[in-house]
Amino acid sequence: MNNSTGHCAAQLLEVVPLMMRAIRAQVRRHSEMSVPQFRALAFLGRNESAMLGEVADFLGLTLPATSKLIDGLVASGLATRRMDPEDRRKIMLSLTAAGRRKYAALLKFTGNFLSERMARLTAQQRAGISGALCALQSIFGDAPPETSPRPRRKIH
Repeated sequence: MNNSTGHCAAQLLEVVPLMMRAIRAQVRRHSEMSVPQFRALAFLGRNESAMLGEVADFLGLTLPATSKLIDGLVASGLATRRMDPEDRRKIMLSLTAAGRRKYAALLKFTGNFLSERMARLTAQQRAGISGALCALQSIFGDAPPETSPRPRRKIH
């Protein structure tokens, strides 16, 4: 078994997109949402009164793209925008009760799907995956959000 850092990185680059494609299919099967909308819903579910820039950093999108995505969640009654009482220039984002229910339902469906897939593995394989995921969480979990400005394309 090749356990070099390069081989491990190549495996991650191959497997993570496959997993995301399967998760994306589950999210779409159980809602009209895109994965970025689901991820924004999840972020807001974990971060009450988040700012637009925080959501944009988490999603890896520009502020205008994130604003449009949030507009869709607000129009669907899943999220709200309100002014920060301490700084009227800032807008705080939160989930509505319907947004919390939608997020919980999608999380349940997706969790059930992943559980069904994991059931195909042996207990030893699942233990190995769990250990690997804990290790990955320890090296990626405390990574600060992207704070550097995104490079702008030059228009010729």
